[in-house]
This record gives sequence, C-alpha cells and structure tokens, in this order.
Amino acid sequence: QGRLVPVDEDGLTYLVDLSTYLDTGFFIDQRATRRLVRRLAGGRRFLNLFAYTGTMTVNALAGGSPSSTTVDLSATYLAWAERNLSANGFTAAQQVWAPDAPAQAGSTSPTPAHTLVRADCLRWVAEADGAYDLIWLDPPTFSNSKRMGRATFDVQRDHADLIRMTVR
Repeated sequence: QGRLVPVDEDGLTYLVDLSTYLDTGFFIDQRATRRLVRRLAGGRRFLNLFAYTGTMTVNALAGGSPSSTTVDLSATYLAWAERNLSANGFTAAQQVWAPDAPAQAGSTSPTPAHTLVRADCLRWVAEADGAYDLIWLDPPTFSNSKRMGRATFDVQRDHADLIRMTVR
C-alpha cells in the first residue's frame, strides 16, 4: 500500500503507485506524446501546466530543455514529480506561488533553471511572467477544488480561454 514502484520506458524511470490512487501516476496512453516532448524539447524552455506527476517534465529535461516550470495545485503531485525528476538525475527548486507577496529586497539568488510551482494553474498562467517555447497543457476534465480561484473548471467550457491565456 502506497509503495512507489519504478518502471522503465525509453531509458527513463517513473515511479508508479499501483494501489493508493485511482490511477498509477503514469498514463500509458501518453507514451507517444512523452516521446514527442522529449524529441522537441532540446534548447526549448518548457512549461508543464496541470503537471500531475511530472512525467512530461522528465521527458523535456531528458530531451535537453535548458529550463522548465512545472505547475500543479497539489503538493502531493508536485512531491511525486520531484521524485520522478530525481529518479532520472534531475533537480528542481520547489516554490509556492504567491502573486500578491512583495518582492524580497536585496535577493541576489539566481532563478533556478527548473522549478516546481505549487499554484492554481489558471490563476498562475493569467498572472505569472514567463516565456516558453514548448508547453504541455493537460487540464482535468472537470474540477471544483476549493483551492482554485474560480468556482469550477470545465474543459468543455473553458479550454479555448485556457489555450489563449497560455499562448499570450
């Protein structure tokens, strides 16, 4: 129960959970897309929205992405994404996005190349700054999470607006 089991695909390792959740954390039907992301990522800044367990970020980094931002509202899934990155020799800085927080004066620390951001993806994409060359956008079909900045998200109703916000 709750044990993560490593699986291998194309020389990369993913940690799957075969018992705790409804799904394993690794979507087999996205195999071709993972390969495509890996092939396209070289030299491109990568954004993974609604990141879940970070499998697409793993592929982007394996493909040579020099920088990535991985965003999800769930601390559990971001921790899982961090474990998937680590299982493949990658590291990323974790942060909780606070759009209204004042900037820290005198901060000289460089921006990490790869970040895992805990945030409401819809609000983050509407308000955060950043330029990306390759974007993986995989929202849930429906969400009514109380932590979201809006009442509900329905992919049938909201997908066009989400795409427009992402490519602005």
